Amino acid sequence: MSDTEAPQGKTPRESASTLSESMMPDQLNHHGNVFGGEILALVDKCGGVVARRHARTPVVTVMVDRVEFRQPIYASDYVEAHGRLVYVGRTSMEVMVTVEAEQLETGNRRVTNVCYLTYVALDRLNGRPCPVPPLLLETDEDRRLHASAARRRERRATEEREDSAD
Repeated sequence: MSDTEAPQGKTPRESASTLSESMMPDQLNHHGNVFGGEILALVDKCGGVVARRHARTPVVTVMVDRVEFRQPIYASDYVEAHGRLVYVGRTSMEVMVTVEAEQLETGNRRVTNVCYLTYVALDRLNGRPCPVPPLLLETDEDRRLHASAARRRERRATEEREDSAD
């Protein structure tokens, strides 16, 4: 099969990924919390793995739609970024990444971030956007997240039309 043909559909479960990292003192800002940029880098890496596992081609980040910093992350926290595909277009994919921090001494875990990123698959020959497999929704959670992503996509399209009319 060539890079221009869309492969068979895949479920979100097939591309879900988790990346983990222990936070160190050199990753802290002047407030004693982990730099937001450190977390964004982990989020983008995790999201990129999800998108690449789904597309099985190189991918590029084209947009970060939303990032919520709900709670600080501290040095010595163990951080996990959990990524899952929530929407697929023809060449693009939206990935939700949820970040959890764990205080290893107590086992206390907390969700610190929820982020939505869009990636585009690229063909290997000339780096142009290429089709990706459709998303096969298996669970009610898959369908709920997909519907929410479709609403975000429509909101962005509306905003783009309004911006271009200005």
